[in-house]
Amino acid sequence: MGKRILVYVTADDKRVAGGDPLTLIIQDRQEQQETITELGRALRADIVQLKNGDYVLIADNK
Repeated sequence: MGKRILVYVTADDKRVAGGDPLTLIIQDRQEQQETITELGRALRADIVQLKNGDYVLIADNK
């Protein structure tokens, strides 16, 4: 089946390329963590923090 990226969260608007997945620009780190946690629960997705500090929500491709 595989996985797919549902949401990408970044503080840097230069990393937004458009298209799929949904990309959220949230500059406040606390707000990023709260948002990604809530979205992860709601979408039943895994949360991964990248080395650059950005987050991705990943779920099984159904």
